[in-house]
Amino acid sequence: MKETIYHTFGIDVRQFTPYGSYQSFQTAEALFLIVPVSHLREEELSELYHISQYLLNAGDPYVAVFELTNEEKPTFTHGKEQYALLKAAPPLSSRSFQQASELASFHVRGRGFPYEVSETKRVGAWKELWAKRLDQLEGFWMQQMHQKPLERFEQKFIESFPYYLGLTENAIQYLVDTELDDEPKEGDSGTVCHQRFSRMTWPHEQPLRLPVDWVFDHPTRDIAEYLRETFVQHKEDLIEEGFSFLQQYEQVTPLSSFSKRLLYSRLLFPLHYFEIVEGYYMSGENEKAYYEERLDYVLNDANRYEYFLKVFQEMSAMRSGGSPIPAIGWIQPAADLKFQ
Repeated sequence: MKETIYHTFGIDVRQFTPYGSYQSFQTAEALFLIVPVSHLREEELSELYHISQYLLNAGDPYVAVFELTNEEKPTFTHGKEQYALLKAAPPLSSRSFQQASELASFHVRGRGFPYEVSETKRVGAWKELWAKRLDQLEGFWMQQMHQKPLERFEQKFIESFPYYLGLTENAIQYLVDTELDDEPKEGDSGTVCHQRFSRMTWPHEQPLRLPVDWVFDHPTRDIAEYLRETFVQHKEDLIEEGFSFLQQYEQVTPLSSFSKRLLYSRLLFPLHYFEIVEGYYMSGENEKAYYEERLDYVLNDANRYEYFLKVFQEMSAMRSGGSPIPAIGWIQPAADLKFQ
């Protein structure tokens, strides 16, 4: 790889160090990351290239941009894989960093991108994407019902799917009702978001914004996925940290009632369940035990997730001065559930 980078970019790499799941190296002027991009189409990469250049020019101190090859291309080949070399400023260790307000500011900058986005656009597409995903999993569930004998994971999938089907249908209906009953405001326009924003997306020691993580979507995508990941991975922090995250975000950009309802519809959609089931059937034998463990964890937490949804809905009523987002009738009041 060092030789490939030298011949492709004219950069002499002395030493690689890990950055998350990527390899990185530093020069006197910059930090570089080597990122696989074989899963992205050329048109998507072109769009992400222009968005990253825009954010850099807009003054974002953490954005990474594509380093072009000697032939002015945004990607290079090593072995059988395509990679991008992403370039960022050296870490700013002295700068204070508060994730929620940084995310809100990032969304403000991203909202100003002046060109039409098509390849990475997800704004307004949630309903179709969720319905398609649900149809695919439901078809697979019906096939599995007729398979004998069943593995332990498959048995749990067959038993649990009707509940998550109902939750998904609620999420889709909630989204449809939001679009019919409420009006988007200026802050509801599309912006640069992440595939899955979490507390680990921007590590405090080196909080880089990596364009390969981005999609163009409604800002509540990132807020919802941060709250979901906090519940799934760090539930002991959820009530205090999750809701303080929301409060800090709103100190920069208050959420409209449309945004709050959109955020709630995304939390209703059980993305964490879908990703576990899909991951299990796409994984190799050596990874299946991991997905079995994750499914047990999520199923055991189903009641607590309902509690989280109800708390969110009730807290939104208190925070908005008595104009709550609509409740889901079958989810019990928070006082009737216990969060552990």
